[in-house]
Amino acid sequence: MYSESREEARDFARVRNACFEQARQAYLIGNKALAKELSIKGQAYNSQMKAAHEKAREAIYRQRNPGSLQRGSDRLIDLHGLHVSEAIHILKVELGSLRGMARASGERMQVMVCVGTGHHTKGSRTARLPIAVEQFLLDEGLHYTQPQPGLLRVAVY
Repeated sequence: MYSESREEARDFARVRNACFEQARQAYLIGNKALAKELSIKGQAYNSQMKAAHEKAREAIYRQRNPGSLQRGSDRLIDLHGLHVSEAIHILKVELGSLRGMARASGERMQVMVCVGTGHHTKGSRTARLPIAVEQFLLDEGLHYTQPQPGLLRVAVY
């Protein structure tokens, strides 16, 4: 699922990188007009790559979290497959919504946040997502426990 969803963004990134490299080469040989043209193309592909990543973020999240806020007291936010910045963005939105519901009902709520343990993290020995999510929760003043590795229980009120 992850690879399929990210493929379009990776394609745009490859073309963007090729444009920027060609722009660099054109600049080095003195063809500044061509360098500028290629740079502008690279920037356009960069925008398309970002849009493709946003589309992938939504697809990955929705597939892992169908109807996440409609399941009564059984709340789970599964962040597997998301980049750190994407996961934090989604947490802000989802926890903000849950905070509103908790305040409206006057009740404390719990949500389980699945961050994984980093087994699929490439190029690094340390899982980035759990660390970033825990830091986000601390920054937001939210209390949490870790009932098992890769799973956080967050108190929302």
